Amino acid sequence: MQGDDWNRTAVQALLADTDRALALAEAEGVRGSRRIVEDATANAHSNYIDLLRRSRPLIMTDGDQVAFQKKLDRLRACLRTFGVPV
Repeated sequence: MQGDDWNRTAVQALLADTDRALALAEAEGVRGSRRIVEDATANAHSNYIDLLRRSRPLIMTDGDQVAFQKKLDRLRACLRTFGVPV
């Protein structure tokens, strides 16, 4: 796979994984029991760190970068709602 193709595929996977992490963090069921909230919060924080780490070596278009940052902003807001510092 060529470098540009690999990068594009990695960016698309990163954006898809960001959508998944955000959907899990914003899910209505997260508001359930304390155990569910703790698990969802830990998972969201782990996903957030992983997404940041994976994004560093990638070259994104301006549009991809804006979309990624908006999703990260929403994920950070979810974490703050649960009292997790980011």
